[in-house]
Amino acid sequence: MSRYQLTLRQQHGLNAYIFRDNERRAEAVLYPELGNNCVEFRTTPDPDGDSPQGEASPPIDIFVATDDLESLKMHPFHSGQPILFPFPNRVRDGKFTFEGQSYSMKGLLEKGWDRGAGQAIHGLVADRAWTVEFATADDMGVTVRSSLQLDAFPDIYEQYPFPCKISVTYTMKEGVLEMLTEVENTGDKTLPMGFGIHPWFPVALRPSLRTPAGLDAITEADRGASQVKVPAAALWKLEKLMPTGEVISVTESDSYYDLREWRSLEANFFDNVFTQVDHEADGWSSSGVRDTETGLEMYIAADGAFREWVLYAPLERRVVALEPYTCTTDAVNLEPQGVDAGLIALPAGETWAGVIKFGLRKIV
Repeated sequence: MSRYQLTLRQQHGLNAYIFRDNERRAEAVLYPELGNNCVEFRTTPDPDGDSPQGEASPPIDIFVATDDLESLKMHPFHSGQPILFPFPNRVRDGKFTFEGQSYSMKGLLEKGWDRGAGQAIHGLVADRAWTVEFATADDMGVTVRSSLQLDAFPDIYEQYPFPCKISVTYTMKEGVLEMLTEVENTGDKTLPMGFGIHPWFPVALRPSLRTPAGLDAITEADRGASQVKVPAAALWKLEKLMPTGEVISVTESDSYYDLREWRSLEANFFDNVFTQVDHEADGWSSSGVRDTETGLEMYIAADGAFREWVLYAPLERRVVALEPYTCTTDAVNLEPQGVDAGLIALPAGETWAGVIKFGLRKIV
């Protein structure tokens, strides 16, 4: 049997691309027709996949999947790792001005994904069918590349009249899932954009937590054993979840938001945009979740194209969302106010690219 395998299956009338790394017992399930969401990913912690006792470790679920694909069609941000483009998170009132021209994303407001808050949220591509350009498995891993030409959709172009193509290449190799995203400005004017993802992770790292129903097995004690880390020295001050433009140190508020070292989740709630990120010498930064009961650490790493991290840790769900962003929430409205919010202004004919990786390792 080959180490790497790729299977295409029809599930609920949708194409499911199933990645497998047989040596690491890793598996990922991608639905290009559901916003190119990689709904499932599970893997083992070490290159040999063995436990400290020398036994074969069972795969650990990294993403919280869905047990209802029909529900995911209606609510594309509730599981897996949804893609947020052309703007991550929220845009105030669904409106923005760029280079003297005003735009309205009224279609997003009509969908009500922001629960009636009156803001455009999470972008325009998470509920669209993407086109698979190629899919392969060989000695180098499993790879599937899909793309979306935004201006091919009249309703998207009406809200965001900037021709562009977004492509995402997922690769599984040595038990690690990699996501290469590229955005090509195919129009004749500058493209305002930001990119991010909204992956959902269980607060406990153990087998069989792949669906919301499986999360019911997680207790308050498990949440207390869970730790998070965000390598950022500051965060954006928010009012009603929208940045005011002011950045504050994480050492304020009795260091509640200082997550540069591992911190227990316990009964702590977070819904924040962190900035002034500590990048390694190679430009990468990483965040993650630790389970001190199982001795495992899930990590998500992003290259230098990503300058913000969002942490969402609700109290009513046994999940954590760690989200690398290229910009802060509402960057497209903050930049005209003279705020360095990370908005990307991509010239005509040029391409932006960024890489994110997901993996599992033992706590050392």
